Amino acid sequence: MRFGTDGIRGVYGKTLTEDTAFRLGRALGEKGSVLIGRDNRPSSPSLARAIASGVKSVGAEYLSVGLTTTPALYYLLTKRPYPYAAMVTASHNPPSHNGLKVFTQAGKPSDKERCEIEKRMSGEKKAPPFAIDYVEDPAPLDSYEAYFRTLFCDLTGLTVVLDVAGGAGYRFKGLLGTLGAKVILLNAREDGSKINDRCGALHPEICASETVKSGADLGIALDGDGDRIIAVDKGGRILDGDDVLYLLATRMHRKGILKKDKIAVTVMTNGGVIKSLSERGITVRVTPVGDSAVARAMAEEGLNLGGEQSGHVILSDYLATGDGLLTGAALLKSIRDEGPFSIEPQARRYPQVLLGIPIADKSVVDDPSLLRRVSEIEQGLGEGRLLLRASGTESLVRILVEHPSEEKALIAAERIKSLVTQATNAR
Repeated sequence: MRFGTDGIRGVYGKTLTEDTAFRLGRALGEKGSVLIGRDNRPSSPSLARAIASGVKSVGAEYLSVGLTTTPALYYLLTKRPYPYAAMVTASHNPPSHNGLKVFTQAGKPSDKERCEIEKRMSGEKKAPPFAIDYVEDPAPLDSYEAYFRTLFCDLTGLTVVLDVAGGAGYRFKGLLGTLGAKVILLNAREDGSKINDRCGALHPEICASETVKSGADLGIALDGDGDRIIAVDKGGRILDGDDVLYLLATRMHRKGILKKDKIAVTVMTNGGVIKSLSERGITVRVTPVGDSAVARAMAEEGLNLGGEQSGHVILSDYLATGDGLLTGAALLKSIRDEGPFSIEPQARRYPQVLLGIPIADKSVVDDPSLLRRVSEIEQGLGEGRLLLRASGTESLVRILVEHPSEEKALIAAERIKSLVTQATNAR
């Protein structure tokens, strides 16, 4: 499949081109009108235009809103009778990369839907050119802003540091200010040539430093397309997705608004956080990696909170996909209503070692001999756990080892890394 866990990704001009974007537009257009958005990478306008050309080539219509965050585009889709939305972004990846995300009315497409789209994308070796008068109309995004303001009507008196990572969050950089908050902006640039470059959710220490320096109530660090958040509390403590979920879950539980007293998390979620939640009367549904898996589990069980350690947090009472700015506003509202997060007991955290191994052929993770030896290492960990998987967004094999002893976790992770390298070289 061309699709990974979060759309089609690649290096622009090499593994991702306008030909791919045109084919995607054509495949989506065969089912009806298509909503299109993009981040501000230098390559994004050209790829968005190519999608629109593909849509028009099969006689369908498109609406391109230009620069927007991924969650804002999804919100617009839910308000229009379009079967698909396509977002041009590589999310947290470097400026040289780009990607194509697809949404249906129900959220990200299922594996079956992605396979069907891929079949429709196939055909001649090179898609024929199709010229159009391409137009972007940002006006529909006003409805997202209006909806946002109905959810969080007054944040007066709060100060927030907002790092939009040089990315699509630039489009909504003033939104929290319209709600009364004092906003200190970082890396808010219309030019996306340095998107994610030493800033935003990938480097939250920048946001943390400014949060402490300015005495802000909260720091919000977004990724390039605005669907992830890494937060910072008043004392400068960096809060990843696990921390944000823990804080929101415990406060929602106390207020009686956490549905079924349960949240959805992934296999990457720290076991100590899960245990801390359990001690406070909150259970979890564990899913595979990916916010789409979390969203499906939430829909199946009727839950209103879920997310990933990486910063995808879904508050489905508001929106059925991760929205970093919306989650940040929810955190600010919680601070206004119940006080700073520093008054909350911290979640227990077990040491985790995370490694990424650059590998072109990620199928090595299915090698029976490798899996057998990795299983032996896991059995030897006792109370620890490990996860070996292919990245769905990059040419990497990822290793997670969790254990009460950080030393044992490090040793196990390095052993697995060596085994993966050996298995790759033996091919």
